[in-house]
Amino acid sequence: MTQQINSIEILPTDLAVEAMRDSGYQNTACALAELIDNSAQANATLIEVFCVEAKEQIQQRERKRIKEIAVLDNGHGMDAATLQMALQFGNGTHLNDRSGIGRFGMGLPNASISQCRRVDVWSWQNGSKNALHSYLDLEEIKAQGVRHVPQPKLQPLPDCWNLYSNEIGDSGTLVLWQKFDEHRLSWKSAKATIENTEAIVGRMYRKFIHTGKLEIRLLALENGTATIERSARANDPLYLISPSSTPAPFADKPMFQKWGEADQVFEIEWNNKKYPVVVRMSWAKQETVPEDGTNRGDKPYGKHAAKNLGVSIVRAGRELTLDPSWANSYDPTERWWGVEVEFPAALDEVFGVTNNKQSATVFTHMAQFDWKSEADPGESYLEMKERLLAEGDHHVYLIDIVLYIRDQLSQVRARLADQTKGTRSGQKRHEDVSVEDRASTKFKQRAKDGHATSEDNNVFDDKASEELKNDLIEDKNYSEQVAEEIAKAVAARERRVLFLEKDSEAYSFFHIEQRPGGITEIIFNRKHPAFKSLIMALDQDIPDDITTKELMARIGNAADTLKMLFAAWARYEMEDLPNRQRISDMRQDWGKMARIFLTETDGE
Repeated sequence: MTQQINSIEILPTDLAVEAMRDSGYQNTACALAELIDNSAQANATLIEVFCVEAKEQIQQRERKRIKEIAVLDNGHGMDAATLQMALQFGNGTHLNDRSGIGRFGMGLPNASISQCRRVDVWSWQNGSKNALHSYLDLEEIKAQGVRHVPQPKLQPLPDCWNLYSNEIGDSGTLVLWQKFDEHRLSWKSAKATIENTEAIVGRMYRKFIHTGKLEIRLLALENGTATIERSARANDPLYLISPSSTPAPFADKPMFQKWGEADQVFEIEWNNKKYPVVVRMSWAKQETVPEDGTNRGDKPYGKHAAKNLGVSIVRAGRELTLDPSWANSYDPTERWWGVEVEFPAALDEVFGVTNNKQSATVFTHMAQFDWKSEADPGESYLEMKERLLAEGDHHVYLIDIVLYIRDQLSQVRARLADQTKGTRSGQKRHEDVSVEDRASTKFKQRAKDGHATSEDNNVFDDKASEELKNDLIEDKNYSEQVAEEIAKAVAARERRVLFLEKDSEAYSFFHIEQRPGGITEIIFNRKHPAFKSLIMALDQDIPDDITTKELMARIGNAADTLKMLFAAWARYEMEDLPNRQRISDMRQDWGKMARIFLTETDGE
């Protein structure tokens, strides 16, 4: 007799819903963004985010805790069928719609249960008193085995929202989150939730906010009273939009300038149609560099820029993510450039857009793309692209974009480095004893001790000063202000040695130039690997927010770089067998000179 086997659900509802709670939203603000997407798709012009908190007793202490979070809009609202569908996982009215920021049908239920255990929705198309209401309650689903979205019922919008809102339209929707698992909320207080939400949604929807297409109003409420009330300001990682949330003096004017004469447009052919992908780039204005020589990264606007690090990936006008994998997070220069890659929703598969609209996985994976390592032996760049295209590899559509961004960033970084050359202690250049003064003292002492050269007798007069300034500006790309300051310091402190920086394609780590007036320029090659690991790493301009761990790592890396330089010298001696003795003698002579220069004498 065959044993009867009971039918078993492929996916038990209560377990599936519980698993979906961990759906990968980065934080509460990103989950709220899903609801804002729905409102924007419903043609809302005003979206209000409420964070309601109340005091409760916790371990004999009274603390404020978030009780409700709500999103209210004045969009076109939903009928009963649409509302029920909106609360169903994986369904929606925009599943195949590539014209807006919606599409995936996961936003409302997934985003909601990632933060809370109950979500209520009121939606109306003929006044809020005629609203339809439905909900999802995880406790009911688990305890009662609920398998269906509750049928929407007529239920007026609760009166309290008329008091809180600036505008209850003839049509609209309210989504209300309740019953929070505290560990799921990214921020404990309403204040922190509102402030962090403004920064994130202000960046995500900056284009909508800037054009006036959308207002996102943020309120923290306690006992029915607003403790915080503001509209989200645009937060532009390219710093070209104004007004914005950027601190003074750049709140009402752009902090960056466009890189290049125009945006770069790439055309991608997909499903027999051609779609544009626009790459925009920007870099900091010279006025971001303080005239007093202090570090711009320590200014409020510099710290703001540090939170907007990476490439902004924008889909249909709404930012998916700010991808930090393109930036060297340890390098403070990285906060002073901006890159935006914007594409239409039709290219979701090409970019690898996830269903929670938080990343573009294919594009992100290409941040470190190296076409030579991807190519087969002997395969050219074009041959590799043709092969990937034939294999149906989506990466091929993005290769040109990736290589363009990487090439342009290398140029941007060089220009940014030029902006701050020589400014790190500019305000104290006359007063402070620097390494240039110490080296100059050694030069003078060597000349006095009978080792004078023809350059030692030259006088640094007005003509030599002008030639030095021209050299610094035209050849070394120093700013006019810094060049003027350096020339004044040379005259005032009778310096003979200058340590400078310059990009060079030569193999040498540094080279030496003699300038009129007896000035010796020691010029470090910024393109040499040792420059970033050694000179920049040990620069006195240390960011205020650097951690002890980061600082120790920087010092350790610099020490290792120095050892590698000596290892390179050792190998150089080994391989040049005919000149080994001469090189060894040079090392001895240089070591003797180094000993003299590194030994302090009276007066130093």
